[in-house]
Amino acid sequence: MTISNPQYDSDEEQDNNDDRSMQNDLTNGFYQSYEAREILGRGLASTVRKCVEKSTGQFFAVKIVDVSTERQTEQDAERLREETLSEIRLLRLLVGHPSIIAIHDFFMTPTFHFAVFEMAPKGELFDLLNRSVTFSEKKTRLVMKQLFDGVSYMHAKHIVHRDLKLENILCIDEQRIVISDFGFAKQLEPGQMLKELFGTPGYLAPETLKCQMWEDARGYSFEVDNWALGVIMYTLLAGYAPFYHRQQLRMMRLIQEGRFDFPREQWESVSEDAKDLIRGLLTVDVDKRAKAADCLLHRWFTVGTATKEQLQKAIEAAEISKKRYRALYKRVFNTCSFLYRLRNFKDMKLQSFDRHVLRKRPFRFPEIRHEAEAAAFAVYGHWVNRGFYYSRDMLFANKPKPKYVKKDNNAVSIKVQ
Repeated sequence: MTISNPQYDSDEEQDNNDDRSMQNDLTNGFYQSYEAREILGRGLASTVRKCVEKSTGQFFAVKIVDVSTERQTEQDAERLREETLSEIRLLRLLVGHPSIIAIHDFFMTPTFHFAVFEMAPKGELFDLLNRSVTFSEKKTRLVMKQLFDGVSYMHAKHIVHRDLKLENILCIDEQRIVISDFGFAKQLEPGQMLKELFGTPGYLAPETLKCQMWEDARGYSFEVDNWALGVIMYTLLAGYAPFYHRQQLRMMRLIQEGRFDFPREQWESVSEDAKDLIRGLLTVDVDKRAKAADCLLHRWFTVGTATKEQLQKAIEAAEISKKRYRALYKRVFNTCSFLYRLRNFKDMKLQSFDRHVLRKRPFRFPEIRHEAEAAAFAVYGHWVNRGFYYSRDMLFANKPKPKYVKKDNNAVSIKVQ
């Protein structure tokens, strides 16, 4: 829902008006404990300022929400009160988790609510991505691991965020990011399903859109956060959103059908494991969609990254290594055999060949006998029977294996080569 603000001649005039309205109640706890500094950001009905805690000198960010009826209807003001109080209650349930923004203090007045949060000096993840265009897989893995961890912790507390996007993720430093803006978040009862439309168009899940199109739609639950995480991960790696079209209706159709791709030009250097994880998150069927807790056990986190080309090179390198190891093994084996024989050289029975004995009984020597048997098998196709006293003299009396040549239908002649 969009809340309209009255028109001012300048932002400075609006800021001065805000300051005068807040200073009308100096007795409230915020101004007693903190000193407001420059503006960090502005929303439809809220302003974020840098502030200093007087007792410690530490810097924080204070979100000042206007809940008066001066610029909005009483109904809108009441809605803002409820959303702010709900956000503070949920953040206190999630306090202590490193991936969720820490609530430091909270003050209420009849016209303003003051929520004091930890400072995020590096700003929004959206701005960081705009400066770098895309993130490397290493950087994306660092961010997504914290997001999966934070979202799984929220879901374990039965809390669904419903507005996860790059703008709602703040960078504390170069390593740590936190999930913020729990204005649309809600704690669900077991089995409870929601149907209200909350969120940002490009991050909406298919089941959320179905609730706006069909009255008998099933509704949605924690799975919408997992879908949004898939959109965030895709955007970090590619530099653009997976579901985008100038015409919003066409974009909604793409989301409902889960139609997205990985163009070669942008995704050639991204690992298959990263793509597989994105596919799991951007699955239309909520029962098959990957959950945040399960994503932390995905290969992309546990094994590492490798493109198809890198995997092929690794396989080829492994095959080459195997061949090298085999050759090395043969060399080592032959070397060991040689050294063993050399060591036992004195025990070997060396036999000399006498020409006269060789002519008289050639098959007495095993080396000659083996060669002769091999030649006989090649010629005759079978082993030659041993002769008298195991003599092979009869070997040369055998006739070569005949070849049968068909001459006509009735007669068969034998041709000996």
